[in-house]
Amino acid sequence: MAMFSEAPREFTASDIPAPQIVDPKSVPSYRWGFIGAGDIAEVMAAALAKHTNQKVVAVGSQTPGKGKAFAERFGIERHYDNYADLANDPEVDIVYVATLPHTHLADARHAIRAGKHVLIEKPSTMTAKDTETLYSEAKAAGVLAMEAMWSRYLPQASIIRQLLAAGTLGEITMLQSDFGQDNREIARLWMKDSSIVMDMGIYPISFAQMVLGSPSRIIAGGKMHNENVEAMAAAILEYDSGARAVLATSGHSHIPTIASITGDAGVLTLDGPFFIPTSLELRPALFNSHGPRWSDESGVVAHEGLSYQATYMAKFISEGLLESPLHTHAEVVEGIRIGEEIRRQVGVVYP
Repeated sequence: MAMFSEAPREFTASDIPAPQIVDPKSVPSYRWGFIGAGDIAEVMAAALAKHTNQKVVAVGSQTPGKGKAFAERFGIERHYDNYADLANDPEVDIVYVATLPHTHLADARHAIRAGKHVLIEKPSTMTAKDTETLYSEAKAAGVLAMEAMWSRYLPQASIIRQLLAAGTLGEITMLQSDFGQDNREIARLWMKDSSIVMDMGIYPISFAQMVLGSPSRIIAGGKMHNENVEAMAAAILEYDSGARAVLATSGHSHIPTIASITGDAGVLTLDGPFFIPTSLELRPALFNSHGPRWSDESGVVAHEGLSYQATYMAKFISEGLLESPLHTHAEVVEGIRIGEEIRRQVGVVYP
């Protein structure tokens, strides 16, 4: 059995770096227009109002009366009954696309063709091909386009990136991540153009990408909910480095929704749900070990964490960037491609 030549050192609180956070007041205040007025749009509007200096000035909904009700609830100046008029509003700087994933490409195009920066809810689209098209068109139009993978912009993500850069965990050998809830009563998740892997599993996929990059091989299995949508999926992602990522997602079962990164010098564990503001522990690579903990005490709780990505987006726009350096267009496309392959192995048949 392989043994360390010497026991891994113990960690102290000083081994956990302070998160690098962008002050919301340090970035320009932009005017936002929302395409879609559903649940996630409501959460985003509340988060922006509470934790940023960004301002929502318009909302568009194709459901009669929904845009007006949304505008009244959040004190928004204007509402539209179509997306084109929203995107062409001269008082809108950034468009947030908060519609169903299978319409994201068409919806985002309204913003891109109007010369507006655009934040697209994850997944950007349902296929790597369409995602590549979306971001290529945005770059050609000279606008910043970003996927709303908000977990990449949380304080804990900054800590993880710093630990990896410093080599604190040593050589990474394994990563584990899962996300599952019994969501069988949420009708939109089981529609023909929906996907549990793309809706929920995209978080574990993105987490693995942030740490390990692109896999060289994917082994996946699971079961289908109906002929179009998977109920659950599990996957092993293999990397040229020899590392493995073990991912799981389910729309039928509640699972811990935790994550860990294992290196030959240490183990980092994230409490669940791992993709919202949470806590983490830095442990030595020893059986049943424990180490210093860090907890997010910013006061930004749960899905209020959506606010971080908006502040980062404002920063990137002010710097003249056309994509997020923390989650590039190429990474977004690759994440969708990984999800497609997992779905294919589970049993989804693509046209």
